[in-house]
Amino acid sequence: MDAKYIVVGIDGTGSREWMYQDGSNSSTFKFIRDVHYGSMEIDRRWFHGPSNTVTGSDSVPILQEALDFIYQRINMLFPATRTRSIKPLEMFDVNSCMQSQENQKMHAMERRGYYQPQNLRQPVMVTQNMLASQPLTTDDVRVVLIGHSRGGLAVTALARMLSPLVRVYFMGLYDSVDRQGCLDGMNVENVKYVAHARRHPEVRSRSYFSNTSLKYIGVDHAEERFFYTSHGGIGGSFITDKKEVSMFGDSSCLPTITTRTEEGETLELINNPALVKKLGKKMDQVCTDGSTEADQFIRTQAKKYGIPIS
Repeated sequence: MDAKYIVVGIDGTGSREWMYQDGSNSSTFKFIRDVHYGSMEIDRRWFHGPSNTVTGSDSVPILQEALDFIYQRINMLFPATRTRSIKPLEMFDVNSCMQSQENQKMHAMERRGYYQPQNLRQPVMVTQNMLASQPLTTDDVRVVLIGHSRGGLAVTALARMLSPLVRVYFMGLYDSVDRQGCLDGMNVENVKYVAHARRHPEVRSRSYFSNTSLKYIGVDHAEERFFYTSHGGIGGSFITDKKEVSMFGDSSCLPTITTRTEEGETLELINNPALVKKLGKKMDQVCTDGSTEADQFIRTQAKKYGIPIS
């Protein structure tokens, strides 16, 4: 019998604002839409990314909702797992802020004589024993997780939370970034195959934050590639019109930039001339091509492992 699929995607920060109504500029949305298995909201589900641009704090409820969806679907597909009382990890186990709050509370109670140190709650870590005793295998169900930007951070945490239940079959990351202070996503664990498309540093996009999901622990195969497009371009959306660049927007894909001389004269200059010369095309076309290539890379990797996506 063919393995069943549960496919979940979490998009990047602010997707409610920047994504087109048809989703055509969201690589994460299109990936979930194009998987030929089951139907959306049943076996496949896509989530908007967090809206809090500064802290990404609403990544946590999105992560919990995605976890609940997968767990409920597993219980529907495999009712016997209910009788084993095996549940995914809790948010506490992947959320350092919750752990710190618990530590502070316990130490305060201890000082008042209510608790002993041995009662301090510790996060559950992924262990070989845990992975060896999972009730389901990737032959039973293939969990596919796709994430862009902070959504990549969220699906990395999601894979860890599924450790007691099943190994994630494939994780596709569109420039995963760690811009949520409570979730630690550097370690990719409990995943069989990983593909990570990252923005090339020569594009000079979002240079003030770096990538996460870069340490692949126990992964059968991880493929990582850099693409000449912006952080947003990796996920399918980038700005090529300077009128659309907000105060904190990403101007790395503009074909030209405007500057003023000391005499007050306005000059229109080629953006990123070194890279333009190297690639032989202006930055708007560089980003367009790089965005397409990044999405194709994730899809090609998924197809390589048998995921039914067009």
